[in-house]
Amino acid sequence: MAGEWIPLDCNLGTKPEVLELVDETGLPVEVVCWRLIQLWSWASMNTADGTIRATASRIATACGGDEAFWMAVARVGWLRFDGTHATIEGWEKRFSRAAKARMEDARRKAAARAVRLLSEKCPEKTGLEERTREERREEEKKDIPAAPVPTSGAADAVRTRAKPAVSWSADAGWEGITDADRQEWATAFPGAVLDQELAKATAWLKANPQRAGRRNWRRFLVGWLQRCQDKGGTNRQPGVRPDEKPPPKAWRDEYRPAPYRRPREAAELAEAIKLKDEQS
Repeated sequence: MAGEWIPLDCNLGTKPEVLELVDETGLPVEVVCWRLIQLWSWASMNTADGTIRATASRIATACGGDEAFWMAVARVGWLRFDGTHATIEGWEKRFSRAAKARMEDARRKAAARAVRLLSEKCPEKTGLEERTREERREEEKKDIPAAPVPTSGAADAVRTRAKPAVSWSADAGWEGITDADRQEWATAFPGAVLDQELAKATAWLKANPQRAGRRNWRRFLVGWLQRCQDKGGTNRQPGVRPDEKPPPKAWRDEYRPAPYRRPREAAELAEAIKLKDEQS
């Protein structure tokens, strides 16, 4: 069964950025390439847009190396650190699902071209196979009922349903947020004050216009509120979450060892206890 995968360049070890990392860090090229592959693989399992909540030291813990190495990766232009978040440059082009779909489509087309060239050069080897394949396709078409052709009104309705309900623009701000959305988010993220967080998100988007071309704004807001909740809410105390309970008392806090007694003192205590028991 196929698992998660990422596309890689065959000439990764000779790219200028990798050679620059080798010169700057003094590490072998295979170590540099392996750490980069670990970074991209880890990010592909934990983010959908190339931005992940991580610092250089946290990436070093997950992918190897140290903070200095990943800061060097940022200097060559393959990472960008923004406070508590890290962004992998070129993610949408190289590692997103759309990039994988394009690569798979290119592979299918290459395989089809290879079969066509083989059939032209050796028709006696591929003629039977092609005929069998065409016959199988015709039989599958007969078994599948034809899909109804939507009218213009139905097509408009489908397009309307496909549009996201929540949108944002620099001029109009947030639009499409319903009372049901507010109630749902208040229940899911009790520590986040929605109006304040919406204002913060607007300020952040205006300060980062290159990140304002999103289509799924609902997912963006849910992620924003989730990060706010994880950090302790809007009006948080540093290092304290709103639903955080005090840590349980360790058994060491309740355990009090008996004071040390010399052998003579222990014997005298035992004799006193014995006399007390006899008198009672």
